[in-house]
Amino acid sequence: MAGAKITRNPSPYSPLSFHLLRLGQLISALIVSSVVSFFVHYLLLEHYKLPWTFIFLLTASVLTVVALLVSSALYHFRTLPPKYNLTNNAALSVLWILGLSFLTWNTGWTLGHRCLIVNWRTEAGIMVCRLYKACTAFTITGLLTTLSALLLDIRTHRKTTQLGKYNQMHEPDTKRSIPIISSPMPQHEMYSSQRADDTGDLGDQKPYRVQESIEVQHFGYSAPTEQTRYDPAHGMY
Repeated sequence: MAGAKITRNPSPYSPLSFHLLRLGQLISALIVSSVVSFFVHYLLLEHYKLPWTFIFLLTASVLTVVALLVSSALYHFRTLPPKYNLTNNAALSVLWILGLSFLTWNTGWTLGHRCLIVNWRTEAGIMVCRLYKACTAFTITGLLTTLSALLLDIRTHRKTTQLGKYNQMHEPDTKRSIPIISSPMPQHEMYSSQRADDTGDLGDQKPYRVQESIEVQHFGYSAPTEQTRYDPAHGMY
């Protein structure tokens, strides 16, 4: 129908934790990518080869921003599948771990000292020291928020798959015999009749009368003997 509004399915994520973690990822990725881009710019101007530390950090931060933009579009306009987001955060976590490992390995001395003029000689050196520490701090933040988002994805994915499970219904056993409740037989003799001979000729039969009276004692009612007389010629009692 033209002009009909397309509604999306509700998100399985908890809104507060989902958006807080993504905000932490975004801020960390923007700061790390800005600091690393600053270093890459001056290294390229001096014709230095880019170290693997900056390559991993720049890749992790840029891809984090791209993944957040794509997943945000899916979250607001469609439904963000937890499995899709889980795959993204798992890959980003590996990149953040590699970047942080190279960063702490190569700048361990810088992180263990204060950014003073005694250690760095110039104001430019102090600025570089502070940028390294800021990059390290937000790299750790980016890794922690990405790992937390990964755990949230795993939890949400398990919850959605558990809600989709169902127990198989057992079909009724049609072959099972149904018990038949039979009423107890009356303790008195109901009728006495003459049997036909073996040739099937019934012959002349006289009206007969039940030898004993039938007394119906159920519910306090007693039937008189005259009601038990039967005339086969007229088919009447």
